[in-house]
Amino acid sequence: MKNKLEVNTIEQITMLLQITLAIFLVMFGVASFFEAELFLICQILIGLLMFVIAYNNQKIYKRKYMTPIYLGLGIVIIASAFFA
Repeated sequence: MKNKLEVNTIEQITMLLQITLAIFLVMFGVASFFEAELFLICQILIGLLMFVIAYNNQKIYKRKYMTPIYLGLGIVIIASAFFA
C-alpha cells in the first residue's frame, strides 16, 4: 500500500521557496569568495532558509523535534548578520 503525500498550494509555494533560496545561497556563496561584502547576503539567505525549512519540517514532513532547532538557528544567524 502506497502512502500518498498530500500537498496543498501553500506547501508547494514553500517547497519552491526553499529550493529557490538554496540556489541563491549557493550562487551568493560562490560570489562571496570573490567579494567579501556578499557574505552578509549569504548570512541573511541562510537565516531565511532556516525559517522556511522549519515551516516545511513542521507542516509537510510532520517532524516536530528539529523545528525549534531550525527556528533558533534562523534567529541566531539573522541576528548575527544584522548586529555583528
